[in-house]
Amino acid sequence: MSRNSPAEKPAVKALESGRVVENRWYYLLIVAFAFVLYGNTIGNRYAVDDTYITAGNPLVSQGLSALPTIFSSSYIVINAEEGGQHKFGYRPIAKATYAIEAQFFGNNPHVSHFINVLLYALTGLLLFKLLRRLLKTFPVLFILTTVLIFMAHPLHTEVVASLKNREELLSFLFGLLALSYFLKFYDTGRKVNILWGSLMFVLGVLSKVNIVTFIVVIPLMFYFFTDIKTKTLLWLSASLLFFLILAATIPRLFLGETVRQMQFIENPLLFGSTLAERFGTGMMVLLFYLKMLIWPHPMVFYYGYNMIPVSGLSSFWVWFSAAIHIGLLIYALMNFRRKHLLSFAILFYLVNIAMFSNLVAFPTGIVAERFLYVASLGFALALAYGLFQLTGVSLSAGNSSAKARNYLLAGLLVLLIPATAKTIDRNKDWKDELTLFAADSPHMVKSAKANFIYATNLRSSVVERLKNGVPRNRVKSDAQICITHFKRSVDVYPDYADAWNNLGEVYLLILNEPDSAVINFEQAVKANPSFTAAFYNLGYTYQITRKPEQAIMNYEKALELEPYEIRTMSNLALLYQETGETNRAIQLNEDIITLEPGLDLPYINLGTYAMRAGDAATALEYFTKAIELNPNNFDLNMKLRNYFAKVGDSIRADYYLDLARRSGKPKQ
Repeated sequence: MSRNSPAEKPAVKALESGRVVENRWYYLLIVAFAFVLYGNTIGNRYAVDDTYITAGNPLVSQGLSALPTIFSSSYIVINAEEGGQHKFGYRPIAKATYAIEAQFFGNNPHVSHFINVLLYALTGLLLFKLLRRLLKTFPVLFILTTVLIFMAHPLHTEVVASLKNREELLSFLFGLLALSYFLKFYDTGRKVNILWGSLMFVLGVLSKVNIVTFIVVIPLMFYFFTDIKTKTLLWLSASLLFFLILAATIPRLFLGETVRQMQFIENPLLFGSTLAERFGTGMMVLLFYLKMLIWPHPMVFYYGYNMIPVSGLSSFWVWFSAAIHIGLLIYALMNFRRKHLLSFAILFYLVNIAMFSNLVAFPTGIVAERFLYVASLGFALALAYGLFQLTGVSLSAGNSSAKARNYLLAGLLVLLIPATAKTIDRNKDWKDELTLFAADSPHMVKSAKANFIYATNLRSSVVERLKNGVPRNRVKSDAQICITHFKRSVDVYPDYADAWNNLGEVYLLILNEPDSAVINFEQAVKANPSFTAAFYNLGYTYQITRKPEQAIMNYEKALELEPYEIRTMSNLALLYQETGETNRAIQLNEDIITLEPGLDLPYINLGTYAMRAGDAATALEYFTKAIELNPNNFDLNMKLRNYFAKVGDSIRADYYLDLARRSGKPKQ
């Protein structure tokens, strides 16, 4: 009977209708599972690195009007910790989604978290649909098992719960869409789908370049799960490569140099490591990833130096890891021609994790949980395969016994329940930055930068509270936490100049212990003799403790390193005036006026010098000019009001009193 015969059409329609209904239930389960896993992130606020591309990013806050600039500028522009502006990367897609959000919802972290969960659910749906198409001979239960294992893995919390990492979600999603269109081309022969697939791939690259591995992954999928002709496969690969080259080269035409300068504490392998150390450390990194896939605990928001120590060839664990990974590769290659599912799962994992192994490139932080996001699909496939083999459920479309299916369900629940619980619990840690840092604190003792990040953010919080009138004795406990973590940083990496400097600031600004502050500032300049901020801090500390000679020496060193830093010039000028070098003080303030004509500070300084010299007329000229530039200076307005009241000029006294009232008395 022809498949197009009238007698067969109702049966075909009934079969298709049944499959549509069946798929709807699977889709509903996947979406519901995504929200069970990550629904509790919706109430979270912003966390680590989120403000680079969400709230706090002035470009994103402009909404839709910012889109042209987002697509023509670098991903991140920041001031490096030790000074100097850095711009790097080109990932406009995720940034654009936040600009669209800002247009309609403002800076709302809860909306952003909801969208992240929605994207994760969409990824699960698309993955299920693609695996059903690729693994046509496998039962749908195997596909569903694989997708649920993948979605439940707790290592994905960094990707979903961190708003900054929406780029990872989008990158993988666009990679799956690219594969979907290429499969449509294979099924229908319509060449326009090659174009759409390539476009999706480019959008994935523009989300984050991680998806570049799909240049290898997509041909692998076609080889393992279709009968595609070699010539057609080469066409697909050539299309991917062509569009990758375009995506990599075109942005360079308008971005200029966008190199990110990495620090030793981010990845020490970039700083004079040997080939043996790179291989040894790479093997330790791969072993770490395997361990985290099997036992995802503890999890840390940032690793870096010295969580994964630089290793040579003498470590047993290096060779243990090498034996495991070489063994996996050999097994995959031996079963390559058979197109065995485990062979594909292993190769998928190895291809996607290779770029984060420190053997191919040197990623920031040495390792990160988010680096396993895409690669973990290979692990999920292998785990699902093992579960089916262990329980005796058939991997063909044929029926298995009810007993075997019950064993499978029990085994799946044993995997999913603790993974789900771990994920939900970990999401709570991502509530906000300080909650995350505090939760990870016991597990990041060996990370110089993780401790630095925690202490620096907590210090900023404490300083802000002090500015808002919180008594000093109520923030001392948090100050001690800052000290503990800055000290951990320098214990791990004694040359960490930023940590020494920030530790000094805690002693100076929060605890009011200048002697302890000086010790740490001196350690900072010892670690980095070109550290301008530390020399400034030394100068300021000596200034407020009435040691002008030491203060002048350190301010002069700071200006030698950064010649036109206004704050340093102003403070140094004050010291020159106090030590009798009035001409040098005047010259510095005149230099400030030349550099910043609209700044009121040098006029205030010059007026103060004149007043001290008994030249009231000149002082008034400078003070009046300062008020013209900044009418909201309460203290100066009151000073002028009191002066004119004293000399009997009530009109001008009332004028400056009115300005003072309008400027508002500053908080004490």
